[in-house]
Amino acid sequence: MAGVLAFAAILRMGWPGVNSFSFDEARVSLLALQMVRLGEFARVGMQSSAGPPNFPAAVWIFSLPFAISSDPSVASLFVGFLGTLAVAGVWWMARQVWDPWAALSAALLLAGSPFAIFYARNIWGQSLLIPLAVAWAIAGFVAARQSRWWAVALHVFLGGFAFQVHYAGIALIPATFWLILQYRMWRNWPALLAGWVAAALCAMPFVYTAWCCDPSITEAFRQLWLEPAQADLVAFRQLLQMGLGLDWEWLLLGDAWSWPQPFSLLKNLSSILAAGLPLLGLIAWVRNLGKTGEEGEQSASPILFGLVIVWAFSAPLVFLRHTGPARIQYQLASLPALFLLGGAATRLFQRRWWEPTIVAVALLVAIAQGIAMGQGLTVVAQRLTPGGIGTPLMWPSAAARALRDGNPIVVHAYGDESEFYGDVAGFHVLFWDYPHRVVNGRSALLIPRREDPQYTVHLMATFPDLPAWIEAEECGLRGEVQLFPRREGEPPYVSLTITETTLSGFQSLPTVDLSNGARLRGWKVRQIEDRLRITTWWEIVGPLQAGQYHQFNHLRAEGSIDSLAIHDVPLSSQAWQMGDTLVSWVDFECPASPGPFWIEVGMYTWPEVERVPVINRAGDPLAPIRLGPFDLPATNRVSRLGVKRLPAL
Repeated sequence: MAGVLAFAAILRMGWPGVNSFSFDEARVSLLALQMVRLGEFARVGMQSSAGPPNFPAAVWIFSLPFAISSDPSVASLFVGFLGTLAVAGVWWMARQVWDPWAALSAALLLAGSPFAIFYARNIWGQSLLIPLAVAWAIAGFVAARQSRWWAVALHVFLGGFAFQVHYAGIALIPATFWLILQYRMWRNWPALLAGWVAAALCAMPFVYTAWCCDPSITEAFRQLWLEPAQADLVAFRQLLQMGLGLDWEWLLLGDAWSWPQPFSLLKNLSSILAAGLPLLGLIAWVRNLGKTGEEGEQSASPILFGLVIVWAFSAPLVFLRHTGPARIQYQLASLPALFLLGGAATRLFQRRWWEPTIVAVALLVAIAQGIAMGQGLTVVAQRLTPGGIGTPLMWPSAAARALRDGNPIVVHAYGDESEFYGDVAGFHVLFWDYPHRVVNGRSALLIPRREDPQYTVHLMATFPDLPAWIEAEECGLRGEVQLFPRREGEPPYVSLTITETTLSGFQSLPTVDLSNGARLRGWKVRQIEDRLRITTWWEIVGPLQAGQYHQFNHLRAEGSIDSLAIHDVPLSSQAWQMGDTLVSWVDFECPASPGPFWIEVGMYTWPEVERVPVINRAGDPLAPIRLGPFDLPATNRVSRLGVKRLPAL
């Protein structure tokens, strides 16, 4: 059994950093860090695929590894460790009732299951369903067999808690009620009540938030309720697919992936063999209905068989009728039951050769599927596969470690809100205990002030075609450019360690100060193919006024009252500090006439949409700042909008 656990641990915890770290993983990690490091108690979890947000229980659980380290790799190892414990739990249940052969077979099947391995490597709420379901089953088995009060309480608690980790955990609730009625657990009503009360208390923060403070949650549930439902057998097909280890490659490698022919044949053979074991276990259950065995087994074996059957069918029956698509991860809570049923195949015949044969088949299935998963992890670690997982955690982690040299970092990404952008949440996690800021590189370039020649700063861009990276060159910034590779087929992360912060190419103008602490220093205009780009240069001189600020940009023709075009952009004002230089830009379609034109700019608060007044200026303080006049410039040297070769800054 030690070898099986080592096999399971290698597949779940080996290949460190070869796991997805996109929006969901980064967002859960950030919420857990904010909870355990800042004391911001999570009352609402991640957005679910069904529409409403999840309960926060997954965030609470992931706060445990993040209390030890802010490195998300530790959280990934934590999930893998729980997945390995689930293998041990399946072995323990089968060993208690049946025999070592059955226990070894069930453990092997779960250890090598590609779907179980994949989900045990990622920081997702659904990744916790298998460990929770196994713990729930162990508690239920002990409660039914020995009526231990702690087992009754734990079983009932986990039955009501699992869906708070991920909504698919709701599959355990009807199975919990079945065990309560079948084995008269209601007679131990204090333990039963304690379990339900504990689960209800865990749900209270979410329920209270939805009731009192966030109507969008109740609205999301209402919309889900109003969606048309459909009944089909998709959930049964998905559970069977997971149990057989079929077509898991789309999760890791993408739909287009195919194996070499000899290996594909071996993999298909393993799936056929995997199908036979639970079927034989089901036959063994039918044959043993009503039979009594050896002393002790006559009560324990029917309990475990009954639990496994109800457990296996609970998830597909719950999702027999569903709104929206039935996703394959919804069946994770029932997956271990299939492997226990496969282990029960050893109980079909009382022959000396039968039990070793079943173990040999389970070993072949586990090795074939485990090798395939290992090969898949090796591939996605090194190169992009169309439709496969995004950039594995190992690559942004390496870039973040390389930039931690004591100087602050400004990350420019495709957004600045961790609630909506994976890179934003991800780099907040990777730079958690390090001075950094994240800004929206689609419309803002933020350059901190250098107070000392020895002091420098890293400007990082998540992609080399990010507009902020292009503007850094256009503004004349100089320094050391570093490239941090990703996989083959993916663009690198890029950074500029600034040595020269003097901006060039801007038209100067008299000082114009806004009441929020921003000062307009200059502007420029250039044509990029069929686009007209207006760039403005601001300094953050203070005093700063907290708020979210957007910049409005109105393009007008000379003598015209109406605007030719209007374009507003966010400025990542939550990242501003005194002394910063802010460069912002906006693109318009090139007007048909050559000019002259004017551009009117200013700022307003969001979401209040209140214009920021200009101070120390005659006239209306809310009037826009007029820049111009200017004629349509010649086409810029940039070959295509927003895309350049990496500049030698």
